[in-house]
Amino acid sequence: MGERNLSNGQKINVEGTELYYEYVAMSDSSPTVVFESGYGWALDNWQSIRKEVSTFANVFFYDREGIGKSNNSHKPKHSLQIVENLRNLLKAADIKPPYILVGHSFGGVNVRLYASRYPEEVTGLILIDSVHEDQNNEMVPLFTKEVKNEYLGQFLVESSLNEFEESLEQVRGSKLKNIPLIVLTGGTQPHHTSESFDAWMRFQIDLSYLTKTSKHIVVKEAGHAIHIDRPKPVINAIREMVEMITYKS
Repeated sequence: MGERNLSNGQKINVEGTELYYEYVAMSDSSPTVVFESGYGWALDNWQSIRKEVSTFANVFFYDREGIGKSNNSHKPKHSLQIVENLRNLLKAADIKPPYILVGHSFGGVNVRLYASRYPEEVTGLILIDSVHEDQNNEMVPLFTKEVKNEYLGQFLVESSLNEFEESLEQVRGSKLKNIPLIVLTGGTQPHHTSESFDAWMRFQIDLSYLTKTSKHIVVKEAGHAIHIDRPKPVINAIREMVEMITYKS
């Protein structure tokens, strides 16, 4: 096992915009786990699992454009652009594939799109209470009026509502080769009505059918941010994926 390199983070210019990332290298032979945050969240939201995951895998965290310590630009904030930004950042930082991609919420759309566009670079996929392309059409109308207004009013921090919906269309119909997949879903989400939560669970099951090698785990005592509410199941899922990939190689 190689000596761990605990990085304090740095910025790299990616096509005219400085993006901030942090990388912890455990071993040359260990896969790199790349974390893609939820909408508007900086990389420090992974603090609850970072230390333990970095004991058994190389880990890469970053802030998307305009979030956290990364600079902003006039480029679109939809998933296609986000995927290209991330890929160019990984190249510039000399973090070589293959990667295990971990996406929370909106980050789930981004990692799915990355894996469909660059399947040769992705060896595993973990979706944490991931956004689904049909949610705005089928789930949001089932919210209470208050929650619906809060949901639709959130799109001021990063992408606009239009760009978010562009992202949903960009991932629609995207194909995943038989990449190992783990889908985690929070089982306690009081902002939902019973009808909207039924739709959410249906979407989560649908995501678990994206590949033939998949597993769906419902974390009953966790909300939308499973990695914060109940870190252990997320850590265990990443460990399982790392061990599966390492064993196969």
